[in-house]
Amino acid sequence: MIRLNESLPMLNSSPQAKRLSDIRDALKRQDLDALIVPRFDAHMAEYVADCDKRLMWATGFSGSAGLALITQDQAILFVDGRYTVQVREQCPEGLFSYRHLHDQPLADWLKHTEQRGLRIGFDPMHIPASWHKDLSAAATQSHNHLIATEDNIIDQLWTEQPAPVADKARPFGAQMSGEHSAIKRKRIAAHLVAQNIDVLVENQPDNIAWLLNIRGNDIAYNPFINSFLTLDRDGAVQWFVDPQKVPQDLTDFELDGVEICAPERFLPAIADHAASDKVLGYDPQFTPVAVQLAVGEGGQIKHGRSAITLTKAIKNVTELGGMRDCHKRDGIAWTELGAWLHAEVGPRFEAGNPITELEVAQKIEQLRAELPGFEQLSFDVISGAGPNGAMCHYKVTEQSNRALDPNEIYLHDSGGQFADGTTDSTRTYNFSETSPEFRKNYTSVLRGFLALATLKFPQKTFGHHIDAIARAPLWSIKKDYDHGTGHGVGHNLSVHEQPQRIGRAFNDVELVPGMVLSIEPGYYVAGEYGIRIENLFEIIDLGDGFYGFETLSYMPIETSSVIPELLTQAERDWLNDYHKTCFELLKDQVSAQAQTYLQQVTQPI
Repeated sequence: MIRLNESLPMLNSSPQAKRLSDIRDALKRQDLDALIVPRFDAHMAEYVADCDKRLMWATGFSGSAGLALITQDQAILFVDGRYTVQVREQCPEGLFSYRHLHDQPLADWLKHTEQRGLRIGFDPMHIPASWHKDLSAAATQSHNHLIATEDNIIDQLWTEQPAPVADKARPFGAQMSGEHSAIKRKRIAAHLVAQNIDVLVENQPDNIAWLLNIRGNDIAYNPFINSFLTLDRDGAVQWFVDPQKVPQDLTDFELDGVEICAPERFLPAIADHAASDKVLGYDPQFTPVAVQLAVGEGGQIKHGRSAITLTKAIKNVTELGGMRDCHKRDGIAWTELGAWLHAEVGPRFEAGNPITELEVAQKIEQLRAELPGFEQLSFDVISGAGPNGAMCHYKVTEQSNRALDPNEIYLHDSGGQFADGTTDSTRTYNFSETSPEFRKNYTSVLRGFLALATLKFPQKTFGHHIDAIARAPLWSIKKDYDHGTGHGVGHNLSVHEQPQRIGRAFNDVELVPGMVLSIEPGYYVAGEYGIRIENLFEIIDLGDGFYGFETLSYMPIETSSVIPELLTQAERDWLNDYHKTCFELLKDQVSAQAQTYLQQVTQPI
C-alpha cells in the first residue's frame, strides 16, 4: 500500500504530471489561462485515429467520450457514466478532478466559476459549433473569454505523435451498397432544394463513405477515410481528401462529377461559398466551429441534421440483406466462443493456467477471421472478468489483463466488420452457481431486453419514448444503468451510427423501418461484475400503422442464472423460440464441441 506522503512524489514524476506542466508552460507563452482538450478530432468522431488521441496523451484517459479543462492550478476531466470507474483508474485524483460530462458539463463550470477574465484556448477544428455556442455563452456570463488558437497546442508538444494512416481509399460499389453513388448524390441534392440550401457541408467520414461508395482504413475498426465534402443543389461534389489516399486508377470507383481537392482548401472553399451569398447547411453537432468562423457573421447558414445522415440511416434492400447474412455468420463465432469458454475456464483455472481477458479477445477475433467476408473487428473487444466487467466500455490491456475465475462473472461485448455488414453483440457468462442477488439482477436485465425485443410501437415513436420500457424491470427493484439502451449501426460503416438511438435523452428522429439498432440494457456493480445482453435488430413494418423489431443477432443467451418464475409466458415463448431458431441456424455450421454446447444452452425454459 502506498501512503499519501509517498504517493505525491510518484504523481509529480508521472507522465501525466509532466505533460500537464508542459501544457501550462505553453499556455503562459501564448498568453492563455486555460485550454479545452476534447476527445474529438476534426470530424467530431467517437472513434479517432491514433494521431488524434490528444485527450489520452494529455491526461491518460482512453475512453471514447470526454474532454478536459486544464488551467494553471487544476485539471478537470468530464466523462459520462460509462467511464466513472475507468477515469479514476487511469487519471490519478492527485492530478485531476472529475465531473459528469452531461450532468455537470463544462458549460456549467464556465457559467459558475468565480474566476474572471480567463482566456481559455481551444482548437476551432476540434470543437463542434453547437458546443462552441453553449461554451461561449457560459463564459460570457462569468466574464471569461474563449480564444480560438491558430495551431493546436497539444500537437506542438506531442513529439512522438503518430503520423496519419496513408492507406488508399477502396471502392464499395453499387453491388455491395445497393445504389450507385451518382443516384445517392442526386437524392441528397433534391433534399437540399427542398430545404432551400445551396451547399451542404459534410465532415462526417461515414456519411462521406456512404455517399461516395468508398471505404478506407484511416481509423481502426471504422472502414472509412477522414476527409471533408461539399455538395451543392445541382449534385456537384468537392471532396477534400489527402491526395495520397486517392488511387491513380479510379476505374472501379463511382466518382464521376466529383472534384478531388486538398484538405487545405476546405475552409477557404467554405468562405468562398459564403462570399457568393450561398446558403450553407450543416449539422452544428458534428461540424467544427471553424466552419462557422469561415462563413463569417454575414454568411447565410441553415443548421440541422445532415440529409446524408437521415438517408443513410434507412437501409436499402441490399444493405439489410447483407446485415442479415453477416449476423448469421457472426453467430458461428459467438457459439464457438461460448463452447470454448464453458469447456476451458474451469479446468484451466484449476490447472493454474487460466484463460485471460486478452486471450478471449484474441480468440473471438481468430474465430471471426475464419468466417467468409470478415475484414476486421468493429470496435475494441470489451472483455471484462469480475470487476472489470463493471466498466461499461472497459478495454483490456497488458496491465489490466485479468484471469477468468470460474467463480466470477464474465462480460463479453464484440463485433465485426464484414464486407456485407457490421455486427455488435454482448453476452454475460457465468461458470458456476451464482448468488440470488445476481440471478435477480440478470433476470431483470433479460426482461428489459425482452420487453423491447417484443415491443410493437406506433408510427411517430422516438427512441426516448421507449427507453423506460427496457429499464422498468430494473426500476422495479430500484436499480438502473447509466448508458443508452440502443444505438444505430451502419452497413460496413460505424458500429455507432447516428441519428437513431434509444436512450433517456430527447431524440428527434422517428424510428422507422429499415433502421438498424442495438437493444442492450445492463446493470453494473462496481468492484464486482457487469451484466449486459445485446442483440441487433432491424425495424420492420407490422401493418396497421405499427412497427416492431426483427432480430438480426443469433447466438445463445445464457439462461443458467435466469429465474424462470419471474418471466411471463410471453417472455418465455420469445426466448424459447429464439433459441430454437439459433439451434436450427447454427447446428450444422459449428464444431462438434459447439454443437453439444448449443444443444444444452438452447434448451427451453
